[in-house]
Amino acid sequence: MYDIHKLGKLTPFLAALALIVFFSLMQPAFLTWPNLWNIIRQSSVLLVASMGVTFVILIGSIDLSVGAVMTLAAVCAISLVPVVGEAGIVAGLLVGALCGAFNGFLNAVLKLPSFLVTLGALFIFQSLALIVSGGRPLPWTTPVSSALAGGVVFGTFPKIGLWAIGILVLCAFVAKYTRFGQYIYAMGDNERTTRMSGISTVKLKLMVFTVAGLISGLAGILLGIRTFSAAPGMGDPFLLDTIAAVVLGGTSLTGGVGGPLRTVLGVLVIVILANGMTLLQVDSFYQIGIRGAVVILAVLVTTKRGRLDQIVK
Repeated sequence: MYDIHKLGKLTPFLAALALIVFFSLMQPAFLTWPNLWNIIRQSSVLLVASMGVTFVILIGSIDLSVGAVMTLAAVCAISLVPVVGEAGIVAGLLVGALCGAFNGFLNAVLKLPSFLVTLGALFIFQSLALIVSGGRPLPWTTPVSSALAGGVVFGTFPKIGLWAIGILVLCAFVAKYTRFGQYIYAMGDNERTTRMSGISTVKLKLMVFTVAGLISGLAGILLGIRTFSAAPGMGDPFLLDTIAAVVLGGTSLTGGVGGPLRTVLGVLVIVILANGMTLLQVDSFYQIGIRGAVVILAVLVTTKRGRLDQIVK
């Protein structure tokens, strides 16, 4: 009997290719340079945010607070800029890292399920973002950060796309060529065996969640720069999109399989699908259902049935 999971590695690529061909035939404006640059802009923040979630899912855990961390980091950064200047951006990154460390402490040290921990943290971080921002959008007026990540280079290429490529390369290198990355895969594959081999799974989880928080903070700041504001709830749409991108790319929810390079394909599938449906003027109500069906199909293809009881540790 043919194992459907053997399609896992090819499915994201074939899906992205099929979508490109379909939307190109249905809407000539899809393969124009302006729309391609638009896809890059739409993909960049999602790709960065998805990198942190990729590491978390690789160890067999989940992070539902990514969108709230993005929002909190962004509003903290822009709120501190008038006081400490551009160093406020660094403070926003530290806020993201602290949020991740908080999640990691509850999950790794107190042994609470990551699903419940990050779900509760989501509401806490959302509340803090509302308090810091006063419940109103804050204009992004930092000239240095805007110059570094706003606008275009080489005539038309979005600068924010360069940031996304840089974070992707860094995360892919860490996952494949460092001891930290090897430990992540080992723990996702079998946490008990990893612990028995002398690796501190508690420290590893703390590090993974902290790194994920830092990356989420960076994604939130990049989003603020792209939209020229930091507003309550700005990161909320990224919660499900990041998880969907990771799963669509072929990283298994059971952990130990996948990685940053696969997540790129998942991000492209999500953004191309959304962009194409918008160009075809598909009703937004239908768009939500279609995206949900695609995610379910991805889980069907990438998750090993024998390990379903290990999802979300």
